[in-house]
Amino acid sequence: MPLALVKSHLQRNIEPLFTRLAHPSTLGQLALKAPRRLNRLLIEQLGNRAFAEQIGDGDFDFLEGRSLQIEITDAGLFIGLGFAKAKIVCHFFSDHAEEADATLSIDSLNSIRLLQQEVDPDTLFFQRKLRINGDTELAHQVKNTIDTLDPSVIPGFIHNLAERYRLLLQNTG
Repeated sequence: MPLALVKSHLQRNIEPLFTRLAHPSTLGQLALKAPRRLNRLLIEQLGNRAFAEQIGDGDFDFLEGRSLQIEITDAGLFIGLGFAKAKIVCHFFSDHAEEADATLSIDSLNSIRLLQQEVDPDTLFFQRKLRINGDTELAHQVKNTIDTLDPSVIPGFIHNLAERYRLLLQNTG
């Protein structure tokens, strides 16, 4: 079988499968099937590494003893964050809302755009693409901390994965 024919066959049959698997709701379901401890450790390690400077400067002290829930709406994920002993902690990771002092709700594509600093949180808020519930002062402090994040502190592989996923979402959305 000629290589061009094999390539064409794979694109016709595998790309739709990959696109379905890469849909936010499917990825959300896969994340929920992974061990909670693994999810929690991954989020904590990435968060503490990315925000090390802000943590050292005391920028997260306001979160001590408080809880922030981040909802990725199209993935059906609710990630709870807090701060204890000078570290970001993930205290729940589930498919349903839990008690939190404040909740930030955003879809996958806009969360990537925010991570890549293509858009600021205020713009998303006023466009109603970022919703805030609960303690708005707490959410505002978190938003300001995210705004000060230097993109170079986020590991390159995270940027690469986010960019590929963003392109996939834009092409299938």
